[in-house]
Amino acid sequence: MDTGNNNYIKTILKGNFLPYGQNFPGNVPPTGRFSNGKIVPDFLASALGIKDKVPPFLDPNLSDEELVSVCFASAGSGWDDLTTMMTKVITADKQIDMFKDYIKRVKGIIGDEKKGMKIINDALVVISSGTNDFGYNFYGIPTRRFQYTVDRYQDFLLLRLQSFVKALYELGCRRIVIAGLPPMGCLPLQITAKIQIPLDRKCLEDQNSESKAYNDKLSNLINQLQALLPRSKIVYADIYSPLLDMIQNPKKYGFVETNKGCCGTGLLEVAFLCNPTRPVCQNPSQFIFWDSLHPTQSAYEFLTKHFPLLLLSQMASINLLIIIITFLQILIIIFFFNTAYCDIIKFPSTILIFGDSTVDTGNNNYIKTLANGNYLPYGQDFPGHIPTGRFSNGKLLPDFIASALGIKAEAVPPFLDPNLSDDQLLSGVSFASSGSGFDDLTTLASKAIPVSKQIKLFRDYIRRIKGIAGDEKTKKIISASLVIISAGANDFIFSFYDIPTRRLEFSVGGYQDFLLDRLQSFVKELYELGCRKVIIAGLPPIGCLPIQMTLKIENPLHRKCLEDQNSDAQSYNHKLSKLIGQLQPSLPCSKIIFADIYQPLIDMINHPHEYGFVETKRGCCGSGLIEAAYLCNPTTPTCGNASQFIFWDSIHPTQSAYQFLTQYLEIEILPKLLLHQSR
Repeated sequence: MDTGNNNYIKTILKGNFLPYGQNFPGNVPPTGRFSNGKIVPDFLASALGIKDKVPPFLDPNLSDEELVSVCFASAGSGWDDLTTMMTKVITADKQIDMFKDYIKRVKGIIGDEKKGMKIINDALVVISSGTNDFGYNFYGIPTRRFQYTVDRYQDFLLLRLQSFVKALYELGCRRIVIAGLPPMGCLPLQITAKIQIPLDRKCLEDQNSESKAYNDKLSNLINQLQALLPRSKIVYADIYSPLLDMIQNPKKYGFVETNKGCCGTGLLEVAFLCNPTRPVCQNPSQFIFWDSLHPTQSAYEFLTKHFPLLLLSQMASINLLIIIITFLQILIIIFFFNTAYCDIIKFPSTILIFGDSTVDTGNNNYIKTLANGNYLPYGQDFPGHIPTGRFSNGKLLPDFIASALGIKAEAVPPFLDPNLSDDQLLSGVSFASSGSGFDDLTTLASKAIPVSKQIKLFRDYIRRIKGIAGDEKTKKIISASLVIISAGANDFIFSFYDIPTRRLEFSVGGYQDFLLDRLQSFVKELYELGCRKVIIAGLPPIGCLPIQMTLKIENPLHRKCLEDQNSDAQSYNHKLSKLIGQLQPSLPCSKIIFADIYQPLIDMINHPHEYGFVETKRGCCGSGLIEAAYLCNPTTPTCGNASQFIFWDSIHPTQSAYQFLTQYLEIEILPKLLLHQSR
C-alpha cells in the first residue's frame, strides 16, 4: 500500500488532492493515500504502538526515527513492467533499488555492519501485488491477453514474484508475507467495464475464479520457495476471503454499499477522476470502496483486524517483531530497534489455563466433586462424541485458541489426566476446575479446586517439565507461554447473589475489591514462577445467564436479563481493567491484557440473528432454565440444534458461542499480547 511515494515521482497516479484523505486524522492535506483516510499500514503501526501513520520512503524529510517504519509501495505498480509503462510508477525492480538505499541508511545509523544486517534479518517484509497487472494489462487493456492465456499470464507473474523474493533474500530478508489477489471481479471498476445492465451490478465470477486460481498457485509456489531458501519463513496471506465476506455479508460489518465507490458515481472514478470537483457520499463508513478500486478507511480497518493472528499462527516457529499488511501495492517493511526492550517476543508454543468451568477441560473428572460433566449429553458434539468433562456440548475457548495458534491440533488436556504424554505437557494444559473461583468459600460445597490451589498444580507442572527439558529450557518455556485466567462468575453466583454468604460481609463494591485483591496475588505468584504473557478475562453479563433469570424473574414467560447483575459485572470489569493497568508496570517485561468477554457475549444476546442464534434466554439441555451439572444428564432431553443456542445448559455457553468468543480474542486481544512488549 502506497502511503505517498507517488507524490515524489512524475506520474498521473496521485492521490494527494481532495477528496482523497478527507477523513485522515489531524486535518492534514491529502497524503497520497488512495482512500478517504488511513490505510492498513497505518492501522497496524498504530495498534502496535509504533506510530500513527507510516511514511513513504521517498519523503525527503524522513528522520532516522521515522525509518522505524517505512513504505516502498507505489500506486499502480505490479510484477509486469508493462503495467507501469504508461503511468510511470515505480516498478518492482526499482523498489528493490530503493530497499538497497534503505539498507545503507540503516547501517549508517547503526554504525555496525552486523547489527544493521541483524535488523534486516529480523524484519518482516510484506509483499502484495498483482491486481494492477490483471486490471490494466489483461482485463482492461488486453495487451497481455494477445500473448498469454490467463493461466500462462499467472505463471509469468509468479515467475517475476519468485525472482523478487529471491532478491530480497539475497539482501538479508528472512521473514516474508506474500498476499494473494483480492476478489477482482468485485472491484467496482471491473463490474462497470463488464456489466451490460447498469442496474444489475454483481461480481464477475470468471475474474473471481481466476483470482482464486492465481492464489492457489501462489500458495504452492511459496511452499517450494521456502524449501529453496534456508532459514526463511515465507507465509501466504489470503486477502480474498475477508474482503469477499465483507461484500457478501455487509451488514455484519456495518456496510450498506458493496458494488460502487463513495467518490462520484462510484462506478469508474479513481485517481484524477476522483478530484475536488466530484461529489462524495455522505457516510463513507457505510461503503466498502472509496473510489472504483480502493477500499475505504473502514474496510481497511476490518482487513487490518483480520490479519495479525492469521499470520502469527502460521509463523509460530519464529520470533516476531512487527507485522504490517499491505493490500494492493507491493512492499512495506517494519522493524524495531530493540535495544530498549526486554527480549524479542517469542511466539508461544505452550498454553496454560487457570480458572473455572469456562476453561476446565476435564480436571474435575479426577477429584471428588459434584461439579462433573463427564457424561452425556455433555460433549455430544465433541470430536468422537465423547464427554470429556467440559461443561458444553463440544469444545471450549482454550481448545479453539490453542488450535488457532497452532499449539494444539485438537484440544487442551487437563493437567490431572494421569496419561498425559511429554508432548502434551510441553505444549500446555489446563489447571482449571469447574465451580472454582478466586474466593475459597465458593468451592466449599462443590469441593472444586479453588484458583489459589491451582497454583500448586502449576508448581507440580513446572517440576515435571524440568524433568523433561531441564532447568534452563523450562524457564524459556514458561516465560514464552500464553497464560489465560478465567474466573469470578462463580464467586458472584454462589457466594453473593444466590447463596448470600458474602453479602452479609460485603457490599457489592467491597466484594469486587476482595476478589480483585485475590486475583492480584494470584498473578504475582504466576509472575514469580516465570509467567510473562497473561490474558485475564472479565466477567460475562451474569444477569443474562439462564439460571440467574430463572431465580429472579417472577413471570416465567417474561424472561429478560437482570440489569443490576449486569451492571455489577461491568463495574467489576472496569475495576479489573484499571487494576491491570496498575499491575503491569510493577512486573517488568510482562504483558498483561484484559479480555472483555462481556461485550461480545452481550452482543450475541442482543443481536442473535447476526451470529446464527435463535435462542438466547435458556439452555439447550432440558428445559434450559435450571439444568447444569448432574441436572443435565443422559436422561435429560436436549434441543435439536445446539448451534442455534447461545447457552448449552443454564450457565455455560455452547460450542458455537465459544467459537465466536474465540474470534473476538483473535481479532482484539491476541495481537496486542503477542506484538507488544513491556519496556
